[in-house]
Amino acid sequence: MDNLSLILHVSAAVLFIGPQVILFFAVIPATWLIKDQRLRRDVTMVITQRFGKLSGFALGILLVTGLYQFYGVVPTAVSDDMMSYRFGMLFMSKMLLFTIVVALVALHVIVGKRVGKLTEAVIAGEGEEFELDNARRRSFLLSALLMFVSFAVLAFGVMLGRGEFSYVLG
Repeated sequence: MDNLSLILHVSAAVLFIGPQVILFFAVIPATWLIKDQRLRRDVTMVITQRFGKLSGFALGILLVTGLYQFYGVVPTAVSDDMMSYRFGMLFMSKMLLFTIVVALVALHVIVGKRVGKLTEAVIAGEGEEFELDNARRRSFLLSALLMFVSFAVLAFGVMLGRGEFSYVLG
């Protein structure tokens, strides 16, 4: 069961981070080539809705398997007194960053809805393209921050998974 949990945990991390990279470096910049605002909105909505479902699923799997890893795999001596080990600081840092990831995802959903409303206004001839472009830039920068923090969570996870490193007395 320990190996299955670890395989699912790593797979969920891949499902969460991999699409972020592809969206950030390839898909979203490709949508910039679409001049028709309605088509651009429709394409972006399909992509982001599917990514959102995948991300939500991946975050759920990460949470469940992460709890299993902590309670089922980490040695009891370490989990009972984790702050005496390097593990404690790594684990607390990872959990803080994971919480920030979840908050950034929620913020990105809000920003994305704002971009959607601004796009609708521009399509209807009632909005300013400049305001829409600024909202899209903020969304893109938020994606960059989310991707960076997600990689940091991944790095802490790798360090935690190396017992010869993380189970050292502090």
